[in-house]
Amino acid sequence: MIKFNHVYKVFEKDIKALDDVSFSIEKGEFIFITGPSGAGKTTVFNLLYREETADMGTIFVEDTDISHLHNSKIPFYRRRIGFVFQDFKLLFDRSIFENIALPLVITGAPQEFIRKTVTEAINKIGLAGRENLNPWHLSGGEKQKTAIARATILNPPFIMADEPTGNLDEDSSWQIMNMFQELNKKGTTIMIASHNKEITAKMAKRVIRLEAGSVAAV
Repeated sequence: MIKFNHVYKVFEKDIKALDDVSFSIEKGEFIFITGPSGAGKTTVFNLLYREETADMGTIFVEDTDISHLHNSKIPFYRRRIGFVFQDFKLLFDRSIFENIALPLVITGAPQEFIRKTVTEAINKIGLAGRENLNPWHLSGGEKQKTAIARATILNPPFIMADEPTGNLDEDSSWQIMNMFQELNKKGTTIMIASHNKEITAKMAKRVIRLEAGSVAAV
């Protein structure tokens, strides 16, 4: 489903973010990307989300070479990806309901469908009765659950999460990982960047390890 083929990415001052990176991820797989800070994990995610483009090499998602995707097609491509950002990127001037509903609103979904779908999502993450609150009123774990609900509201086939448990306590971290596990059981491809060695060990999923912009282990 996802294939990096000899991908290079160089930033200013000749900093090699990715240096001849090749790996593949099968449809329905659950994988972790690990490595120290600066190893290239976030760059991989930014390339997949088309925030950046590779300097050399190809990146295929399903049958699409996203390295050469026309700008006009990027918004439609992104609808197939759920991206859970490290800093949540929730809109703090909107309610929990409005945050989760945003992807559906952008796609022009009918109001009744939005109401029903978002209400079901809020019930699933355990925030029923709090849907009209602003994200300021949520704990870190609740913010992360809201971000995951928003990322998955369009039922994308592929979900990326950048350090989703980085600032959470142990109980909240495992609640988040269980959410990803349930999504994976339904066939969603999951790709998580994580520093948490305990979680990656206990989850027993395939690990792609990056070091200094190169693949050290797959």
